[in-house]
Amino acid sequence: MKKILQSLLLLLAAVPALAQQDINIVGGTSPYIVIGRGLNWSGSGFGNIQNNFIFTPTGPDVGFCLFLANNNPSSSHSVTVAVSQNGDPALKSFNGFQGRWNTVPTSSTFPITVAANSVSGINYKTSASANIVVTFSGTSAQAGSPDTVDVFAVQTTQSSCGALASNSVQGVYTNNANVTNAQNFPVLIGGYASPGTTGAALGMHLGTTGQGLLIDGGNCCQSWASGFQSNPATNLSNYKCAPGASTELECVIDSFNLGFFGAKGVAAGYTKNNMLEIATDQFWQTASNTPAWVVLGKLTNPATGATLLSHFSTTANATNFAMRNLVLSCSAACELLVARISARGTTCTTLTPQNLQFGNNNTQLAPNAGDISENGCTGTPTAGTSMFDLNLAAGVPITLDMSGFTNFHNAGGGSGYFVQVVTGITGVATASETWVEQ
Repeated sequence: MKKILQSLLLLLAAVPALAQQDINIVGGTSPYIVIGRGLNWSGSGFGNIQNNFIFTPTGPDVGFCLFLANNNPSSSHSVTVAVSQNGDPALKSFNGFQGRWNTVPTSSTFPITVAANSVSGINYKTSASANIVVTFSGTSAQAGSPDTVDVFAVQTTQSSCGALASNSVQGVYTNNANVTNAQNFPVLIGGYASPGTTGAALGMHLGTTGQGLLIDGGNCCQSWASGFQSNPATNLSNYKCAPGASTELECVIDSFNLGFFGAKGVAAGYTKNNMLEIATDQFWQTASNTPAWVVLGKLTNPATGATLLSHFSTTANATNFAMRNLVLSCSAACELLVARISARGTTCTTLTPQNLQFGNNNTQLAPNAGDISENGCTGTPTAGTSMFDLNLAAGVPITLDMSGFTNFHNAGGGSGYFVQVVTGITGVATASETWVEQ
């Protein structure tokens, strides 16, 4: 017998130090699992922490919080933890079968340090697991007694080891935790900064920087200072933003009608619907830069075919004109034709358009060179397509809304329109046009 014992001792002495062992933990239906009490911080095998501890979760929808309680009263301990899962309920071994287990990510960065006489918690989302293995490595003996650790797992559907913030939504990663390309599941609300490579996990946001969709704060407390404002940049506070360091400038932008009213400035609640108002607004148009005009063509006892009003842009005109209204009247019953023209008449009477700003601060204005208004031509303009052929009662004017009629002439030739008296009358015929130069 003595020889047998000696042989066994010699055999054990020849065996190298034990490597990490597979240790199966019986958890049953309880969410609370004791992985080990009083485990030595150093070494592998039974009674030590550096092993593969395998247990079966209570269900496929849970994760767990891993708690490490350092019993050493004077020394902290560093430890690296790796968690893997499989979907095979019969696979209870890790050593030799690592390729059939999938690594489970966590927000913690390893190695972690567990302070003396304290507890650290690590959260794992291990949904759809048949078995789970927790592997500890990188530990060593430290001064202090007892130099041991208690390890527990509490299964939970939450994503935190401890209290959750009120009304919060927890994810699998904390902000700025490194996420490898292999750790794409579960899907993040938000994402990580560099898809396809290892990058920082970020919360959902708009733009290229920032974290979170912020919709409060900023300029308080109204969108509009009451009354007309001569300086809308100071009194208009429609941007409600929440700026901050490393945070996207998230804004809520109010939408409301806004209009200019002469020298009084800007007011909320209305908009202009007439281009002539915009073209003559004193708030932003100088008197010498107002592009809105009116011209009157008038003939007494006009003959058949007389040109009552001709408006033509030559190739010298640097702008195009857009018409607004054309007011026609005759003191006797008459027929008036409104038609396009491709060439001006000959030997005409020049008409002088009037700017729609009366006075103009004593600045004499005129349309651009090549923007020609005239009538009473001896030679009739070259007529094109007819637009309107109107029969007017005596003394009853008619207003044509010409909005949308625009004269886009080109360098190859001019263009315009004219109003022609179809049959001569005894009396007075008038045609008055308003327009803007674009």
